[in-house]
Amino acid sequence: MVCPGGLVPFSVMSSSAVLVLLAAGLVAAVAVAVAMAAASARRSARLDRLLAEAAGARQASESLDRRFEELRRSIEDRVQGVERSLSDGQKGLTDHLGESGKLLKDVGEKMGRLFEASQKIEKLAGDMTRLEDLLKPPKLRGTLGETFLEQALRQALPPGSWKMQYRFSDGVSVDAAIRFKERWIPVDSKFPLENFRRARESDDEAERRRARTAFGNDVRKHAEAISRKYIRPAEGTCDYAFMYVPAEAVYAEMVADGEEKALADSCVEMRVFPVSPRLFYAFLATVSMVLRGEELQKNAREVQGRLAELERLWDRAEEPFLKVRGHMNNAQKQYEEAAAALNRFGAKLTGITEAAQEKLEAAADGETDINPLLPPS
Repeated sequence: MVCPGGLVPFSVMSSSAVLVLLAAGLVAAVAVAVAMAAASARRSARLDRLLAEAAGARQASESLDRRFEELRRSIEDRVQGVERSLSDGQKGLTDHLGESGKLLKDVGEKMGRLFEASQKIEKLAGDMTRLEDLLKPPKLRGTLGETFLEQALRQALPPGSWKMQYRFSDGVSVDAAIRFKERWIPVDSKFPLENFRRARESDDEAERRRARTAFGNDVRKHAEAISRKYIRPAEGTCDYAFMYVPAEAVYAEMVADGEEKALADSCVEMRVFPVSPRLFYAFLATVSMVLRGEELQKNAREVQGRLAELERLWDRAEEPFLKVRGHMNNAQKQYEEAAAALNRFGAKLTGITEAAQEKLEAAADGETDINPLLPPS
């Protein structure tokens, strides 16, 4: 039976035609499945490659973190070394300052003892109103003069800054010499007192006048001898010398104005300076302060040299530290840039992963839609 329009009814189609149609549909379904499997394999390989790159980036980040940790430890070790050097330098400076303080304390104590000794000498001079009576014999006078001179030097000056019986190249020796700024000051303790005693003891005015004149001549001759024998700048002495007068009363007579000029002025013109025990102690105190000042200045120069050395050490330590700081700043900047790039890469990887997941899910949904095309079993 023929249907309207000339179409052949399905019921009358041959079995061979049906089998052909079923075979064609099956082939089409298999082709679609194969295409989807190939696409899924390509997406899986790409995803594996992306995951491998992400793992490599993570390992690189961990390596960078380890290098930063090593750099931080190295910097800490160097900083600790610099701190130890500075601590040692500060300790050395503290020790030197402590020594300077002890030296100043020692100077103060010795000045106190010098003042006490000066007071004792003043009291002794007041009690010995007739010291010249003890000095009548010339030999005893010379011995006592040298003894007083040595005791004064020993009490006022440190050892090594003075000598008794200082000898020159020709064998001539002076009673004492004081070192002052790389030179020696000659000190003579022998003093002519015979005519001074006669002038004080005589009851005759004319005799006293003649004794005073003779005493003046004796002092001038003695000053000239001191100047001629002991003032030797070529052998390391100063261009002046001291005439030690062992009694304050005698020194007062020398500085008093007479008919002409004072005896002390005549001595000074010959570069010989008369000094009484009290004036000599004042001069020795000044010399002692100068010597102590030179010692303090030497210590100060030593401390200044150590400070300069510490400053050089600081400069040498500061330069690499500044370089390390620059390297750290650069490393920090590079780390921040790498972290930002890694974050961007992670965000991009996350987007790719999500997109791939969505495509896989979409592909899975597509396979579900194909199933109705297959004929029932």
